Amino acid sequence: MKLAVMILNSMFLLLFISAVIGEWGEPPAIISGIAILSIVINSVFILVKTKNDFEYEK
Repeated sequence: MKLAVMILNSMFLLLFISAVIGEWGEPPAIISGIAILSIVINSVFILVKTKNDFEYEK
């Protein structure tokens, strides 16, 4: 589950980064910048709090 969510997050991150590059200085770029910050915070939360898919149970 962790891997799938991280892949989904990275796709949205690439989308927003391309919008920032394409619309530099315009309002869509500012909104995309806020979205990038939100996705990065979300990714860190997923890495820290979500159980790993490949852990071994003892």
